[in-house]
Amino acid sequence: MKVIAFGVREDEECFMDPVAKKLNIDVEIHTEHLNMETVHWAKGFDAVSIVGVCQADRNILKILSGYGIKALSTRTIGYDQIDLKAASEYGIKVANVSYSPDCVADFTILLMLALTRRFAHMLERSRCMDYSLHGIQGKEMHNLTVGIIGLGRIGSCVARDLKGFGCKIQAYTDYPREDQKDLVKFVDFDTLIKTSDIITLHMPLTDQNRYMINADVIKKMKPGVLIINTSRGEIIDTNALIEGIENGIIGGAGIDSFENEQEVIHIDHNYNVIKNRDLLILKAYPNVIVTPHAAFYTDQVSYDMVHCSLESLKHLVNNQECRYQLN
Repeated sequence: MKVIAFGVREDEECFMDPVAKKLNIDVEIHTEHLNMETVHWAKGFDAVSIVGVCQADRNILKILSGYGIKALSTRTIGYDQIDLKAASEYGIKVANVSYSPDCVADFTILLMLALTRRFAHMLERSRCMDYSLHGIQGKEMHNLTVGIIGLGRIGSCVARDLKGFGCKIQAYTDYPREDQKDLVKFVDFDTLIKTSDIITLHMPLTDQNRYMINADVIKKMKPGVLIINTSRGEIIDTNALIEGIENGIIGGAGIDSFENEQEVIHIDHNYNVIKNRDLLILKAYPNVIVTPHAAFYTDQVSYDMVHCSLESLKHLVNNQECRYQLN
């Protein structure tokens, strides 16, 4: 079985060959992303492994199908970059991966603490030798109400971690579980939006939740609310977020995933012009922290993503059960 892997980072490369040997498959590694210019490299392979910024739309999938590609796996939890309907039509089985939810949960707590204690602002001022206290007074977590939207593996870990801070934790989810009632108080969406001091998002992007956080929703929020997004950028209407920050409803935001991030994240732009104006506006605010979609990025996750992706491809090509199959 032959696999071609696109968008392989240095931290993944060291795991590719050992995992491939363990699974008894051949893998060819490319740092370039899958797109219309590189798709022809997949000719002669059985399966394709990609990352989130790779292109896997209908046109790409049609070409892959013509090359006899039987399976495609993304080395990410999110899979909104893949046209699942087209993949099914062209007979390509698709899978995502699973990895330790603690990585994103840890990062979410990090953003909460950095915003509530104005930590990024302190660091910026210290570079200019400004060690005054004016403007950096923070808040204590035990005095705050945190609203979690989405209570899957990551959202549940966030709730578990928040428990130790003594804050009030409430959650809105389409799939409440009985065993989570000791962690959170389940509320409806409007209640969470109106009563939370911090709102954190933990869900995959779907047509149903695109722009879930929009201008009408933001108007209902508590003045000074903090918003954390370590899920998908398109869950928030960025223009509405900017307006909410400027009119003072939103007191701060921790953004690890933002709209139209594909040409920005995981790229060194020191000598480039970034063509994402909304991102540049957000970065200009002192109460906003923007990170490069890196909440997942730990040593454990790098291994998990490679192993899960290659193992899933082997199962899919051999018509075996694959727990991460999406179509």
